[in-house]
Amino acid sequence: MTLFELIKITLDELYRQGLEEHGNELDAEVTSRMKYLTDNYRALTSADRDPVNYRDPATRVAYVHSYVAAHADYLVQILEKFHAKYPDMVFGYESVRLSCVGGGPGSDILAVLKFLSENETKVEKLTCYLLDGEQAWADTWTELDDSISGDINLKTNFQALDVTDPDSWKFQKNFKHADIFTFSYFVSEVFNLGKDGVVDDFFVSLMEDAKPGALFIFVDNAHSDFYNYFDKLWKSAGLKCLMQESDINLTPRYSEQASAIAEFTQRFGRNPKLRGNITYRILRKPENDGSV
Repeated sequence: MTLFELIKITLDELYRQGLEEHGNELDAEVTSRMKYLTDNYRALTSADRDPVNYRDPATRVAYVHSYVAAHADYLVQILEKFHAKYPDMVFGYESVRLSCVGGGPGSDILAVLKFLSENETKVEKLTCYLLDGEQAWADTWTELDDSISGDINLKTNFQALDVTDPDSWKFQKNFKHADIFTFSYFVSEVFNLGKDGVVDDFFVSLMEDAKPGALFIFVDNAHSDFYNYFDKLWKSAGLKCLMQESDINLTPRYSEQASAIAEFTQRFGRNPKLRGNITYRILRKPENDGSV
């Protein structure tokens, strides 16, 4: 299945939930929430903005329709570049643990599963932790295991995690044992929320506690505020950069056809995002002997 076809399955379920909340006003509500998201994302560099609230199903419908497929495909393309250069690193093992930080919307897990389904690797089992501050995302992807796992033995775990609240992450340990940590359009949403340094503390703690050899994959908007912030953190933590590109343009691959969700595009009068101006980093925590 293509990413847009998987998004269609998710939108069907989210739309059903939205009808229970908003009834016949749902389409208008989703359209309004699309504008809400656009306005908020344009203000990501403002320290005075309020964080996005994804609790309402109309907001989640708006987000999944507008962004998830494209963001997932960008990550697939990045993973393919990485795998071509480092074919035996991480994906050369039968079992892989993945922690998607801020991964409630699902683009990270969809991307990794799509990559595994299309590329020759040794991975047979994927244990995935979806970590997000919005508990309402939990039902969105755990119901899709059969549709998205293919030949992979997939185990998904949703954990509520708020990077601005240390009590929500200090005592959660399992997700820190991951082979891969992904941050897809997450750093831009949180980097200026912790005015007392609490967001910095989360990233520092995660990078310190991660096991040697763990990968950190950062994908985000190409604004220098976001990647300069993250670059300072990983350099201070002693991570090593394996691959990076800044300010590049990507579009979903030709195999991805947005027509799969045409029903929702017509309902809301808005096309999903396709083109993105992004920056990415693929980092690795050195082994105990200092090697990368």
